[in-house]
Amino acid sequence: MLKRALIYMAILVLAGCASGTKEPPKPSFVDGNGLPPTAVINHISQRITTELTQQNDALRPDQPLVVLTPVLVGDLNSTNAFALQLQQGLMASLHSFQFNVVDLNLGDGIRVTEEGDFILTREWQKLSTNLPVDHLVVSTMSPATNGMAINTRIVTISNNRVVSTSQTFITQKELGNYLQRSEQVVSHDGILYRQSAPGMNEVRVLGDNK
Repeated sequence: MLKRALIYMAILVLAGCASGTKEPPKPSFVDGNGLPPTAVINHISQRITTELTQQNDALRPDQPLVVLTPVLVGDLNSTNAFALQLQQGLMASLHSFQFNVVDLNLGDGIRVTEEGDFILTREWQKLSTNLPVDHLVVSTMSPATNGMAINTRIVTISNNRVVSTSQTFITQKELGNYLQRSEQVVSHDGILYRQSAPGMNEVRVLGDNK
């Protein structure tokens, strides 16, 4: 009996040593989970650009391309902090895929000030009017209860033809630094609504006033 007990204890010790030396599984970045905020934007941009490249049926590498700011699908004049970052990420990603990306925000001259030297601007009066661009990257965002759907397409200005498309969904968990689950009590058109639990309404983009 004592011999059996000693053998059993030896097996337990060996099993404990084996489990203690086992390396933890490496995190998977297939969906972007665990990446820092800036890297998440880069990861999403790469996913979208990969699809745009695969679906492209007309745009040549030598044709200039402008990336516009993504907008909310329910209000094509509204954007948010996440969309502004995504626009920058798409520009970098498309360039890395050898697209001929044009920066629309370059002004018509350098402004030398006490705060610094600048050329980027969002004032349309200061933008160059001689950009030979015929293709645009247009994106719409659709908030959901657990994330954000992003639809991106490359369109030809001259005839509104869609030459490439991309569809992707980003979970709130992936974009924890940009998206926040809805509260249990939410306000809509000045009226407060109480849900049975948090997260039952559309996610909210951090930094938005809405």
